[in-house]
Amino acid sequence: MKIIVNKFGGGILDGAFSIKYLLEIFKNYSPKEYSVNVFSAFGKTTNELEKVLKSYQNGNIEEGKKTLGELKIFHIEIAYELFPEDHFVFDIIEDIFKKIQYKLSMIRQDENIKYIYDQIVPFGEILASLIVSEYFSCIGISNKLIHATNFLKTDSNFNTANIDKNTTSQNLKAQIREEIFALYKNIITEGFIGFSEKGMTTLGRGGSDYTAGLLGNLLNADKVVLWKDVPGVMNEDPKLVGNNNVKKINFLTYDNFENLLQTSASGLVHPKTINEMKEKRIPLQVRPFWDLDSEGTLVS
Repeated sequence: MKIIVNKFGGGILDGAFSIKYLLEIFKNYSPKEYSVNVFSAFGKTTNELEKVLKSYQNGNIEEGKKTLGELKIFHIEIAYELFPEDHFVFDIIEDIFKKIQYKLSMIRQDENIKYIYDQIVPFGEILASLIVSEYFSCIGISNKLIHATNFLKTDSNFNTANIDKNTTSQNLKAQIREEIFALYKNIITEGFIGFSEKGMTTLGRGGSDYTAGLLGNLLNADKVVLWKDVPGVMNEDPKLVGNNNVKKINFLTYDNFENLLQTSASGLVHPKTINEMKEKRIPLQVRPFWDLDSEGTLVS
């Protein structure tokens, strides 16, 4: 059994067209290839939920409701392009936004701000995974949705939670077994989020990469692929030297990549991701989402 872990970020999945484009990736898998797919929130959803939360915390309730309403419309419009009008996914979206609204209405001024953040912002990832999973089912891509909050155990260090690797590994063994792959072939889950004894948690910005690396490690994957809106890992930061002065690097060692993450590739990949890859010597591939003819950069 060959297991590939994919991570798809919100920067590339920002509308129905990009979600439909996922088919181009999955139709090329062989019958012996199985996938675990980690999704971030669509587009700027995380930023918008942060704005909503800030508005409520500052007492600007109407402003917060307006931003949340716009975010709901954004997801419904995506769904209208993916599903028939009577599909139950619209009820799911409605229920999730009611849940967000309820949690916002229960905010107390004396509550831990980081705790509140982690009980609201993860719904962006949950919405994305639900919509993608249902869309895959509609177009005939066999899949099973397993929420990260069902297996990724963390401590209660809200916003930058630390993963309990042993418990997470045990949870994965119970939930993502070989017979599950045999039945569904593709697993859908969320990046960036987990759960603690006190509620939902987040791993910090860029945490979806870390989730993908962790799953690759614990599932002994053959490869982890981070799908990005860049050609791969570049030799220089294009923001500093301009696009004409950079070149894509086709191959890097783990150590070379770690050095680049501290300099020219800063922010491209969550730094904890590479540690998970090195531990099991699992190849990490940074690939351009919109150019499937390109292999991007391989880190091994």
